[in-house]
Amino acid sequence: MLPDGSQPADWVSVFCSPMRRPCEEQALVLKAMDIAHFVTEQPDGCHLMVPVALAVQARSQLGLYRRENPQRPAAPWPAIPPTRGLPLVTAWIVVLSLAYAVQVSSLFGLDWLGAGELVAWRVREGEWWRTVTALTLHGDIDHVIGNIVFGAFFAYLAGQYLGSGVAALGSIALASLGNAANAFLQLAQHRSIGASTAVFAALGLVAAVVLGRSRQQPPGWARRWSPAVGAVALLAYTGTGDEHTDVFAHLAGFLAGALGGAVLHGLGGVRPGQLPLQAGTGLAAAALLALAWWRAFL
Repeated sequence: MLPDGSQPADWVSVFCSPMRRPCEEQALVLKAMDIAHFVTEQPDGCHLMVPVALAVQARSQLGLYRRENPQRPAAPWPAIPPTRGLPLVTAWIVVLSLAYAVQVSSLFGLDWLGAGELVAWRVREGEWWRTVTALTLHGDIDHVIGNIVFGAFFAYLAGQYLGSGVAALGSIALASLGNAANAFLQLAQHRSIGASTAVFAALGLVAAVVLGRSRQQPPGWARRWSPAVGAVALLAYTGTGDEHTDVFAHLAGFLAGALGGAVLHGLGGVRPGQLPLQAGTGLAAAALLALAWWRAFL
């Protein structure tokens, strides 16, 4: 809308932007210099208008302001190859499927469930390996299929942003920390099994990493916080379940994953495309599982 008593020919645009906010920021410069102006939205964008007679002065002041306050362009998000998370998805499906087959068949005549389930009082007495081995055990076929399906989805996302090796090691290690915390928070007789803690650790990892990256982008708070809000909503929807669901384990896994992701981002993050790093951390994840089960039967 034009100021009272003026005609369109009396005004000229000195700044244009697809969004209104940059125009309003530039308008503050003109306001400080007491240059008449107004902001208007047109089909081709948002314009900052000034009187024709003051156009040269306005452009000069805006140019001076931009030279003194250069805007650093936000680093673009790197393109993510769609195959990046597939190795972790494959490993996730294979490991959980084989682990369940070994468990129900009592391979080698061993009691895999008794040796590996998380028992709170045993963890408190130093049987740390149960925080890891419990991740590979399940109560029934529906339990393991649910964790395979949901876990494959979140493993793929984590692998996309962190690389399969780093995501695998991070999910297992942080889920183990979540299990340990759960063991100390629950009653001494509390028992827990299932890979769902690792699923929610991966979810927390992804939420923290995406949130950290979004802070480097220009959009406002809605887009910046949407990963965390979405993750919490998903946790509430899928992590509470029925009376058999270990809600504390899910929450502990999610919080451990989020904390680990925040620390990782604070340290500068990782380069998912570095093959030696991904191979090394992937082997470390496998070694952690193997060590925990070896210790369980020692």
